[in-house]
Amino acid sequence: MTKLENKIPIKGYSTFDTLKHCIIGSGFDTDWFRDLPIYKNNKIMDPLKRIAEETEEDYRTLEKILNQADVKTYRPKINMEKIKSLRNVYRPPVCPRDHFAVIGQKFYSVSPGVHGFNSILLQIARDDMVIDMQQGQVTTANICRVGKDIFWDVEIEDDSTEAHIEKYKTIWQHEGFNVHVSYRGYHSDGCFCVVKPGCIVSLHDIQDYSKEFPGWDVLYVPDQSWSRVSPFLEMKAKVGGRWWLHGEEKNEQLIQFVNTWLNDWVGYVEETVFDVNMLSIDQNTIICNNYNKEVFEHFKKHKVEPVLFNFRHRYFWDGGVHCITQDLYREGKMEDYFG
Repeated sequence: MTKLENKIPIKGYSTFDTLKHCIIGSGFDTDWFRDLPIYKNNKIMDPLKRIAEETEEDYRTLEKILNQADVKTYRPKINMEKIKSLRNVYRPPVCPRDHFAVIGQKFYSVSPGVHGFNSILLQIARDDMVIDMQQGQVTTANICRVGKDIFWDVEIEDDSTEAHIEKYKTIWQHEGFNVHVSYRGYHSDGCFCVVKPGCIVSLHDIQDYSKEFPGWDVLYVPDQSWSRVSPFLEMKAKVGGRWWLHGEEKNEQLIQFVNTWLNDWVGYVEETVFDVNMLSIDQNTIICNNYNKEVFEHFKKHKVEPVLFNFRHRYFWDGGVHCITQDLYREGKMEDYFG
């Protein structure tokens, strides 16, 4: 067997094609906190230990679901000693989708040194990889692939960002893709999900799909109503709407520690709706974070079987099942779904 045959195959034309190879994230274990002065402070450590332990339990549950569906999975390997030696408090590799993308037969990485992923990147052939230094733009958190069509949401920061966007738009067009660029400036996988050809689940007021997805059946789900989650509202002002850990709304020591020391770990959960952040195993099977009556009826109409997976601390990490994975290889080819 040659070295090339040992490499992870790379391919991805549509978000709903049959998944065969996939990265799942990882968090830090409780040893990460051992050298910190708060390690013996139970008010802070007990909830952090719970987050660490239950996050890993959930990753293993997801890994089991994918393995049973004949998907080969890969996990980041974290060098705890190296992490401890770094001055900055780096976010653990919980959401690989924030760092990578597979477009056609190329794997895009925002940086060659993303913590924990090196063991996986070394298994990808160099010719299959593109290192993209404009962080956060070329990821499948904000790129939706539908055969020949790429729907790319970007955030314009300066002139270099515009040049960067034009560069990749030109590359992908030369490869045969139609590239549709929007400028809303947020992760599209938290706004809509292309479940299969002809079927979309979306938030209200995100976009009008009639032009780009003519004739497709779109279910609009209502925005996640935080007004019905009174514990979050109690915590919202203290954390700027960025994170939530149920049961710890009055734990001022924990809130101060996370806000001060773990600021880079959390996102902006108030802006996130996990009902649309889903991972397709194939055109007839999709993994969901939680039950939604309207969404599940929409699935039934389109002969899609939902698989429930509860990522318990998604409100801390600001990541649903699509965020905490990164597909490496999906079957299928560059289909034209719009004629």
